[in-house]
Amino acid sequence: MPGLRETFDCSFSMCRTGIRRCWQFVLCHKPLMLAVKDQYNILCLGLTGSGKSTILAQLVGENTDNIQPTNGFNIKTLPIKGIVVSIKELGGSGRVQNFWNYYFADKNAIMFVIDSAGSDEELQLAKETLKSVLSNARLRGRPCLVLGTHSDISGSKSQQELESLLQNVMQGFKWQVMICSSFDRQLIRKAFETLIDMIAVSGQ
Repeated sequence: MPGLRETFDCSFSMCRTGIRRCWQFVLCHKPLMLAVKDQYNILCLGLTGSGKSTILAQLVGENTDNIQPTNGFNIKTLPIKGIVVSIKELGGSGRVQNFWNYYFADKNAIMFVIDSAGSDEELQLAKETLKSVLSNARLRGRPCLVLGTHSDISGSKSQQELESLLQNVMQGFKWQVMICSSFDRQLIRKAFETLIDMIAVSGQ
């Protein structure tokens, strides 16, 4: 009969072999066994008063009465088109803009919100702000969807007018412009669905 040591050595060898085979199986089948739902991280930017907080509240079905400007940041997470989407909105004041670049890393795309009913001066400021954002190397190759809000207000800019305004700024980026009322939940959701498609196509 084998001694205790021989029995222990045999059991240990069998255990080690079993562990090695199990690990090989995990490596070979990792995509299947460790599959999790994708998550996209979107950064929502824009000047104060552009409507960022309102459109996000509409998107998740929150009350939009008496919404105050975001002073720091606001995060919404929800499923869209089978993808978990985490949207981080940053306040648009000059003071908060100084810290925007701290949040550029690890983002899949940018949603830049513009008040399409703003004055020419406000639209030019939004254009220059977007240009500054996109000049950051950490956002290179990231899709950008520009959402013009307040389209229900008389005199607001059309999609074509915003595209013409931003044409030079957006060269080299995958981008698109859409417009909506800040209270049209269906169009707001459509904008985020479009941005998700842009992320998928770009491979970000």
